[in-house]
Amino acid sequence: MAESRGRRLVFLDFDGVICDSLPECYAASRDAYFGLHLGIAVPVQGDDDERTFRQLRPYIRRGGDYLFIQHCLHRQLVIGSQEEFDAVVHAEPDLDDTFHRLFYEARRALLASDPGRWYALNPLYPGMKALLEKHGGDGTVLILSTKEADFIAKILAFNGIPWDSGRIYCSGKERKLGYIDRVMDELGASQAVFVDDQIDHFKGGSAHPVRCLLADWGYVLPEWMESVRLETVSLETLEDVFA
Repeated sequence: MAESRGRRLVFLDFDGVICDSLPECYAASRDAYFGLHLGIAVPVQGDDDERTFRQLRPYIRRGGDYLFIQHCLHRQLVIGSQEEFDAVVHAEPDLDDTFHRLFYEARRALLASDPGRWYALNPLYPGMKALLEKHGGDGTVLILSTKEADFIAKILAFNGIPWDSGRIYCSGKERKLGYIDRVMDELGASQAVFVDDQIDHFKGGSAHPVRCLLADWGYVLPEWMESVRLETVSLETLEDVFA
């Protein structure tokens, strides 16, 4: 990846930017919360469950948070802001890592038992396949996600997109801008563009010039789109980011 040195890097989030993973996250989190956490049969889906899950999706930062959404639905908690969702998470801190582990356990089980369904629940956004194929050999285009890298690699391979696994980064609990700083230092890059759909990943600042773009097609709240502080990008204009 020496070709990245002294050049601009482009970091793309995966869930909510490249892939509409919400259907799979909904299914896996139900299996994990009810089957693995509570140890009961997964109940029949309520009429509004998936709609409410989608409404709360913008508050997600990593895998375990999907179980906290199920936690809210199961307890019929009304959540109207990031602060209210975070309060639920912080009220039971011992569940954080447990929920994250159970979510990935359920995800792996779903992939192993019904791979056709798993891939169908992880569709790419319109035009994304062609875009990634076009830039698949560009060493300055990277994927940065809280999703474990092997799942990203599987979805890209399933869609016939050649992609070097060394250009897929999982930030885990690390702040994404801090992670970007580290990668830029490692690759000797002078500037970067970062596309994500969760505004919390833009917080904290960076030691390097990083242009943060909010993906307007992802899991975003209307008030984020109305903020004058945030620069947005659409699916139609995403190609311009690579110019």
